[in-house]
Amino acid sequence: MLDGSVPRRCTLTNAKAVVLLMTSLLICVSVHYFWSFEKVTISFAPGGPREKWCTFTQNDLQQSVFFQEKLWPALDAAVGKLLPMGSLMVACVVMGVCMARGRHRGTADYRRWRQRYTLEPHGVEQLVWMCFNVSVTTVCLTVPLNAYLLLKDASAIAVTEDNWELHDVMETVGKQAEYCCFSLKILVYVASSSRFRRELCSVFHLGVK
Repeated sequence: MLDGSVPRRCTLTNAKAVVLLMTSLLICVSVHYFWSFEKVTISFAPGGPREKWCTFTQNDLQQSVFFQEKLWPALDAAVGKLLPMGSLMVACVVMGVCMARGRHRGTADYRRWRQRYTLEPHGVEQLVWMCFNVSVTTVCLTVPLNAYLLLKDASAIAVTEDNWELHDVMETVGKQAEYCCFSLKILVYVASSSRFRRELCSVFHLGVK
């Protein structure tokens, strides 16, 4: 059931590249712990109990206001929002271009191999369409909220007493769209693949193939 490119992809070079990518992502996410956090003993009230807290610090146990208010939010937005959102959007564009050119069907040799050795060659194309449809749905329903929050955090959108209701409505609509994304995926699966519909029916109706 696997295409002929799988053995070519499972190589030591590709494995090293994946390990390097995962290591780089972990460093980007966690490197700030090495210079910005420290466990300090503080008391929240005069004469009160002293407790240990892990907090943003700088020299002489002074809180790093610049890191806490400027640098960390920028890193958090870049790694937590921009990178995933940008990667998904780029992937959608690349998939759309490849599918428009028919590259998702593979070369002529691969199509002959798939027709001969796979049980349902058309199901493979349906799987590709399913992946593309889910990615597009995710982009359409999650990017607006993330873009709004990024602009809001960057102070490109000013929230005042006169327009706070409008901003509240925009944020609420964006959150509801994001929630819908989670529940709509099963409907996208059903609409994208007849094979998935048959397998789903077989789960609820014993003996149906």
